[in-house]
Parts: sequence; structure tokens; C-alpha cells
Amino acid sequence: MSNFCSNCGTPLDGTAKFCPSCGTATPAQAQPTSTATPSQMPHNPQQQTPPAQTPPPMQQPNPPYYNNRPPYPGQPTAPTPSVSDFGNEPYIPDESITDKFFRYDNRLNRKRYLLRSLALMGIYIVGAVIAGILSAIIDEIFGTLLLALIALAITVPSCMLLIRRLHDLDRPGWWVIGGFIPLLNFALSIYVIFIPGTPGPNQYGPDPLTVTN
Repeated sequence: MSNFCSNCGTPLDGTAKFCPSCGTATPAQAQPTSTATPSQMPHNPQQQTPPAQTPPPMQQPNPPYYNNRPPYPGQPTAPTPSVSDFGNEPYIPDESITDKFFRYDNRLNRKRYLLRSLALMGIYIVGAVIAGILSAIIDEIFGTLLLALIALAITVPSCMLLIRRLHDLDRPGWWVIGGFIPLLNFALSIYVIFIPGTPGPNQYGPDPLTVTN
């Protein structure tokens, strides 16, 4: 391809450095555009290294038992309160015979415990007299069997009363086993009769003294 002299316009050879007519130097040939691939270009660490990013703030773990979830590993559990959820609930006195003698939840103060225990003892005495009369009239074995049935019927409500009286003292109900052990049953009777219950609500229910006996 021929070029032209910028001074006189004479056609020039592509390899000529000077114009043959006026002697003007030809302009330098344009350098070819580099076709080097990105892999052949010189390495520049500052251009290829991405800028450091600030890590997002760490989220604090949820507290233990938040939304019914267990605590995360290493987190101590919250201490269990000594008083349950009976602080704002009133004590509801027993109305029916079933509630008075055949329930083991809630609490029972000393006055109610003694009156109901004496009522059961009176029932047992009356049943023993009737069993003795029937034993003399009908048969001694029949009277003995009837007396055993009456004693069994009295034992169940007696245990229910004792469990509730122990609850009033903030003691577990399984202490009722002591009522069947010689000597220990005597000590347990003294304990539940003469020791007042815990003031205010405890883990078994509201204070029974908050209502009129």
C-alpha cells in the first residue's frame, strides 16, 4: 500500500523513509495493535486482587429456651424458680365428697386434715361395730372379712389426705410410704399434725389458709 508525502503529495513506497521529490521524512508507520491474550499480558497483583470485604457482624445466639428452643451448646440453663405458677391463683376449697377424700393434688392445711381424718376414723369405728355384730350373728369369718374390706376402703382416702397434707408442708407425696412403716408412721403423724404448712403458695398449689376454713 502506498503513502503520500505530507509536503508535496508525491506517492511514496511503503518502505521509503524520505520523499524522493522534496526529501521530507516520511511519518513513522503506525504500530500494530497488540493482540496479546489476557493470559499473555503482564501480571499486576494490585489490579487482580479484589478489595478486602468487611465480614458481616456476627449474630448473637438466641437466649436459652427462647421460642421453645433448647439452649445452644455451652449456655447454662436458667435456674428453676422455687415457687411455681400458683402465686396469683386463689385456693379453691373442696366441695364434693370425691374432692375431699379422693384427690391427691393441691394442698390441705392441718384443720381440714384433722377433721377429715377424724371422720374416716368414725366411719371405721362404726364399721367395726357392725362387723362385730354380724360376726356374732352370722359367722365370725364373715365379720372378719367385712372388717378387712372396711379398713381397705378407709386406707385409700387416708393416703389421699396424707399426700395433700405433705404437699402443704412442701414435701413430696411419696413420703406417704412412711405411714406403713412402724415407728416411722408415728413420727410422720406427729410431723403432719403439729407442723404448720408453708406460708404462701408453693410448688403444689396456693396457700389453703387464704380462704375461710
